[in-house]
Amino acid sequence: MRKVQPCFRCDSPGTTREHFPPKAFFPNGGANLQLRTVRSCAEHNNGKSDDDQYVLAHICGHAADGKNLATRRFQESIAPQLEIAPKFRELLNRGAYAIPEKGMAYLVDVSRFDRFFDSLCCAIFFDRYGVSCGEQFKIMHLYLSFEPNSDHDREMLEHGRQMYARFFSDWSQMVSTVEADRIDEIVYQYEIVDPGGPEASITIVHGFYGVFQVISLVTHKAANAMIEKLLGSGQLDDFI
Repeated sequence: MRKVQPCFRCDSPGTTREHFPPKAFFPNGGANLQLRTVRSCAEHNNGKSDDDQYVLAHICGHAADGKNLATRRFQESIAPQLEIAPKFRELLNRGAYAIPEKGMAYLVDVSRFDRFFDSLCCAIFFDRYGVSCGEQFKIMHLYLSFEPNSDHDREMLEHGRQMYARFFSDWSQMVSTVEADRIDEIVYQYEIVDPGGPEASITIVHGFYGVFQVISLVTHKAANAMIEKLLGSGQLDDFI
């Protein structure tokens, strides 16, 4: 008998396929498109659909401009749900407030975004290396398109932008760019640089609809512990 490949996130049999990013980001649910997939167990595939729709709603709302693809996806996928699912509508509008002459500001449940991008990074990792990142990696995300709530968050985002520009410029020969199947516009693409391979630190920059950007730092815990030790000793001060 042929052995079933494992799930991209755990050791369970991969009995289904996980699309990354989810099909909901594409017109008509990704029909007739050559979308990237990894093997998944039912729990890690079907258990995240609520987060997928929540993230899609916010990303499309942020990236919508005129009649672009983000606007069309919001109208086709999110707007109908707002009509028939009052709890979903209330969830998206919770804490929203008006900004004079600018429109509305919407509060974001970052934990939902973190779960979504954790899964997306794990799928990219598995697709690239053929193994699950499991518990050996620490994943952190910087949401460049969010408006920060504090000076500390604002400094973190600005540091992330500078790091991205400098790091990807210095390592430009090692940057790989992968683009999901497009329609008339780019739906999703990511840039990845991994000079140390899967045993060290990996940086992924996600882009949705050419507007919404996220930096994901996927760091091997052994490498992360070493960096924290060097930072604590001050040995890395000259390089930061």
